[in-house]
Amino acid sequence: MLKVLFAVIALIVAAIVASVHFRFNPAIPIFIVLGFGLYMVGRIGGPALPKGSYVPWGSGRGIYLRGRDYVQDEDPDGGEDQHEGDGFR
Repeated sequence: MLKVLFAVIALIVAAIVASVHFRFNPAIPIFIVLGFGLYMVGRIGGPALPKGSYVPWGSGRGIYLRGRDYVQDEDPDGGEDQHEGDGFR
């Protein structure tokens, strides 16, 4: 994501320098560069959840994740399940 940020900043600076040199309004190239940056950041997505993680849906809007959601599943012979208990579900 930092590569996209640095690329967008470099392209905006290049558009401003080119506008001074060639005497044109840099607004349209800057909006094009910003739109491309937003598109690329939107395509990146978020980090993938670990295998076997539980994603609870709350009664409100969105997905609510807590630190306990990232606990890996244990073997069935491993004993107690870390996902259960303390009113988690």
